[in-house]
Amino acid sequence: MTLNYKNVVYEMRRLLPVLNTLYIKELNELWEENGTIPPHVAFGNILNPYLINLLQINHELTDSEDKLLVIIFGFIEKMALSNDVDVRNVVSTTVMARLGDDTTVLTNALKYLGEQTKVLSKEIEASYGRSGNLKILDQLTGNVSSIKHRK
Repeated sequence: MTLNYKNVVYEMRRLLPVLNTLYIKELNELWEENGTIPPHVAFGNILNPYLINLLQINHELTDSEDKLLVIIFGFIEKMALSNDVDVRNVVSTTVMARLGDDTTVLTNALKYLGEQTKVLSKEIEASYGRSGNLKILDQLTGNVSSIKHRK
């Protein structure tokens, strides 16, 4: 299935059923009117806290946690490669910008990031003026000399 802004939340829930309870809770508390949660809200309020919790863990990840992170970031990379600019915008402004708020979380996420996700992360960090995070990304992922902007 091709990812687009209309189906990206459905695809997140299908691929990551562990988030469905959180989705239903958010839906019941805030979004009963039309029965859906917009993508930026779904990723910001549901995926991000779950993801950040995994990436902040102060112990070795279990095999199941590591596998879940591979699945999550595989999906994020698929989003980053989408032809839909709105889907890519969710990756950069909602997911990667939030991960960049905490350098430990960003550093722990690096080993899971796909190539296009790294590019979007560098773009958002540059736009926020977070030079420290750009150094982390350059140091740990190799310096990407030119960031390609997808239209």
